[in-house]
Amino acid sequence: MLELFRSRRRAIVWFVEAGLLVSLVCAGAAAIEGHRGVVTLARVLDAAAITLVAQASLYYHGLYGPSPIRDLRTLAWKVARALAVSALLLWALFQGFSVDAEERFAAVALGLMAGALVLPLFRTGLARAAASDRLCKRTLVLGSGPLADAVITGARTHDTGGMRFVGRLVQEGDPGRAAPDVLGSYDELPHIASAHGIRHIIVCAADRRGKLPINVLLELKFRGVEVEEGVEFYERITGKIFVRELRPSQLVFAHGFHVAKRTLLGKRLLDVVCASIGLVLSAPLMLLTALAIRLDSAGPILYSQVRSGVFGQPFTIYKFRSMRTDAEADGKARWASEDDPRVTRVGRVIRKTRLDELPQLWNVLAGDMSLVGPRPERPSFTEELEKAIPFFRQRLFVKPGLTGYAQVRYHYGATTEDQLEKLQHDLFYIKTLSVWFDLSILLDTIKVVLLRIGSR
Repeated sequence: MLELFRSRRRAIVWFVEAGLLVSLVCAGAAAIEGHRGVVTLARVLDAAAITLVAQASLYYHGLYGPSPIRDLRTLAWKVARALAVSALLLWALFQGFSVDAEERFAAVALGLMAGALVLPLFRTGLARAAASDRLCKRTLVLGSGPLADAVITGARTHDTGGMRFVGRLVQEGDPGRAAPDVLGSYDELPHIASAHGIRHIIVCAADRRGKLPINVLLELKFRGVEVEEGVEFYERITGKIFVRELRPSQLVFAHGFHVAKRTLLGKRLLDVVCASIGLVLSAPLMLLTALAIRLDSAGPILYSQVRSGVFGQPFTIYKFRSMRTDAEADGKARWASEDDPRVTRVGRVIRKTRLDELPQLWNVLAGDMSLVGPRPERPSFTEELEKAIPFFRQRLFVKPGLTGYAQVRYHYGATTEDQLEKLQHDLFYIKTLSVWFDLSILLDTIKVVLLRIGSR
């Protein structure tokens, strides 16, 4: 959840909507209570607490994510559903802890109903204002190839704060010159930048030495045009590192990819505390899961498997058995597939709800794993993927995790292309590793488990 504050625009939207909801809840209370509805500091604080519940529901319904909802009908439905869920939760809380539950809930319900009307209109108005000719940031891409394509796709599907993609320039003689979004060659940059009112240039050229119009770019930069590196832009809007054109020197000299000892200490403290509490609280659930596995199919309740740990050190992972005992009778390791026939009836349930992962809390407590980190892979998969995907081994520079940034942002990876996509998330996590980032991922994990996203 803390991830939304990585975007200035999303953070501003969050704070403005918090102010709107607090105002609407206070107004609802005033309307219900009549002359008694005086706005006091205590009432504002009460409205702020209610607003936090409502905004948590909005977040878990995907309304503060990196990909904006542009369709008004979809937006209105999601906002209404999220606020309805928060209203039901607040009603249950009021029934248990408030002496004037009915009157208080009526005020909250009135405020949230108004919010269901106001928030979609606010977001639609904000989107239209950001896309207007006066406020939009007209953007030009320099270059062609995978990075340019990824940047353009990312700009169209992610929150870019009112950026409008105008087109791109390529080298003279580039085979992609005939593409409909190509406006010309590098030599035409001054003319095209002036004619289209360009305020933002993203440099995505793979071959730059002696070919980029450096002097023109410098002049435009001094005239107020923002010039940005394509890899950095892609990372900023998607929360991923573009691996396909990544060079080792970028990992060595880039900001990040360095973990302070205090961060490792804080991360380990979080692991020990949360794993200890988790083992105690989940003990009854693990007992019921073990019983269900025993009654459902023959074989051990737990199964162990060797996985690659930090810096490639092997360790033994423990999970509740969710597959038949002959799942790999031929001795060949394979990823789980959609509707995998090897999965048992109970296994299907515990994999969907992630209950099969609970014994890994012991791995976290023992120090083999962390609560948050890249997914621990089997050594055979790791060796295979290192050959196919550049920089795959670098994900082993931190402890593997029970959950992770790639797990909450991408579905289960069962192909090399999936693993490449997850690696881009893992490298971003390693680059920006912090305890706060871990807390954000743990909050997102709750959403993934509740909505059963990416399980197989």
